[in-house]
Amino acid sequence: MFINAKITKVCVTLLLMLSVTAVHAEWYEATGQSKIRHGDYKSAKNRALQDAIKQAMLFSGASVSSVQKISQGLLVDDHTQIQALGIVNQIEIVEERQSGNSFSITVRADIFAEDAQCYSSEFSKKIAITQFPIQHWEDAKIGGLYKLEKEIPRKILQLLKTGANGVYPVAWLDKKLNVNIDFEQQGRVRHELIDAVANNANTQFVMFGRITDLSFGSKTNDFKFWQDDQFERFFALEILVANALTHEVLYQNKFHTFADWSTPQNQQVNITSRKFWDDDYGIAIESLLADVRNDLFSTLSCQQLQSKIMAVKDGEQIQLNIGRGQGVNIGQEYRVSYRADVIDDRGNLLTNFVISPYRVRITQVYENTAIAESLDSDFMNNVQVNDVIELKDWNNAW
Repeated sequence: MFINAKITKVCVTLLLMLSVTAVHAEWYEATGQSKIRHGDYKSAKNRALQDAIKQAMLFSGASVSSVQKISQGLLVDDHTQIQALGIVNQIEIVEERQSGNSFSITVRADIFAEDAQCYSSEFSKKIAITQFPIQHWEDAKIGGLYKLEKEIPRKILQLLKTGANGVYPVAWLDKKLNVNIDFEQQGRVRHELIDAVANNANTQFVMFGRITDLSFGSKTNDFKFWQDDQFERFFALEILVANALTHEVLYQNKFHTFADWSTPQNQQVNITSRKFWDDDYGIAIESLLADVRNDLFSTLSCQQLQSKIMAVKDGEQIQLNIGRGQGVNIGQEYRVSYRADVIDDRGNLLTNFVISPYRVRITQVYENTAIAESLDSDFMNNVQVNDVIELKDWNNAW
């Protein structure tokens, strides 16, 4: 079912700081989604609108604090009252759509660039999404939730694809990984594990996860002889994001929620069915996964665009493992910094990038690769296959 799209001018309260200098605004388009709960269409629309605004802000490079301020805005009918630090000027509702029990809304937001906005937010960061193994296998027995190991990361991948285009997700779900030791190493992941996934998926970033809780809590209904018991059921997961080119852990967090579980204990559920995701438990999980997606946008938006040199051609060109899908275009010129790690006094390898005087220009672009030519003759004498380089905008990044 389609609902007529309409343009809505938004009431905005801007708290401008006196020290703010000249800024410019740009339009960003994003789609937010929400479940319609108990027939409450109005609340679903407000949640979807809030979700879309938050995504647009994250993709624009807005700071996390500003995104949090926006997400707490009061949404009333077709107007949004926003208190932020001079971020959003106007919002237009491009399209509204209802499909079954889901509501989606697409907005175009006129967003002021913040002083802290990063050049790197213009590029889509390529990230491999892996399986999320269930830590306590016995917790999944009731309902037969074992397939959540693939379905949860698949849901995250779908959310990333349908949201703001600041992240380029790649599914890497065929192999189940034992990641328990990595989540317990306080911000460290085995380098060989990161390399194995990133090399196969051809990505700069890798996300690992594990489902840590599917257990039951207290009974939530008064038992009658004709009724099945109803209990609260928990859901918790941990995620970890690493940069495959530096082996740094960029982000690690835990998420948890709960909702009523009314399915009889001896009945298996189809976790890919609409019925499962429209029940209270599925809705609670999807809401949690939207928070995961927003954290990924926030974490990756300002990460520096990095690439491996896949080939050196005729001593004049290099082939990179980034391309059109990440926002690379013909004619772009970049200044290059290259990886030159150092070892500290304790023998720890410390990632280090050295700023170079070299520049490259993009001459050919494909979906996930690009060809660049050197603008400096000495550059080709100092590069080789598998070198890692950073691409920085010549005009804005220095």
